[in-house]
Amino acid sequence: MLEGDYKRRRREIEDRRVLQHELATLVAFAFHQPGRMPDYKPPAEASAPPPQQSDAGWDTDHERVRGLLIGMALRGRG
Repeated sequence: MLEGDYKRRRREIEDRRVLQHELATLVAFAFHQPGRMPDYKPPAEASAPPPQQSDAGWDTDHERVRGLLIGMALRGRG
């Protein structure tokens, strides 16, 4: 049940890691070789809408985890 939250968290960490790596590359160019700094090119997937199937899977996993936690909280009050 908690697997959905774990997968979401791993995706967030991976997204941050990619952004931080790109930032480090640009800072290195700006500091050491400002004349050779690459131009900005937006990623192709940024212009496309996100796939609906992965969002639906995330919502389902998220709701399962939420339901589990609510059930655990209510069981304790019993």
